[in-house]
Amino acid sequence: MIYVPIFLKTLLMFSVGITAFRLMGSQAVGEMTDFDLVVVIAIGALMGAPLVDPSIHPLTSIIAISGFVVAQIVFSFLSLKSDRFEVLIMGRPIQIIRNGKVLMSGLKKARMTTKNLDQELRIKGIETAEKVKDGFLEPNGKVSLLLAKKSTEINIDKKETP
Repeated sequence: MIYVPIFLKTLLMFSVGITAFRLMGSQAVGEMTDFDLVVVIAIGALMGAPLVDPSIHPLTSIIAISGFVVAQIVFSFLSLKSDRFEVLIMGRPIQIIRNGKVLMSGLKKARMTTKNLDQELRIKGIETAEKVKDGFLEPNGKVSLLLAKKSTEINIDKKETP
């Protein structure tokens, strides 16, 4: 019968975790910034703590998780109100391509190899960096690319053939 309380605590902490992520919004999970990742890891650790250590009451973890949820919501709100705060918390994009040229200083700052960049280009259906006007590594870890005007024809969807 010792397993029943553990099972019930698991259900409770799972419910708390789901509720926390719903309150934080889908951005917290879908496109995580460094800040969001730290919050997710902390909440995961707090969810598991009462399950593996019987001396930790679930309410203690719930209060701590609530603190992280409130912090994430407040910080997100402040990021919407202040560009400086947003840059401080979320970071800023790193330019990795300018006018079709790969910026090695940008890759170095982003800790990204040319092979990683080539892979991102291939995934987006772009053969070479020369076809890209500007490329950025965004704070959420995704690469965004603005195509050069002469390269817009590569966006044609070849699946729609009659």
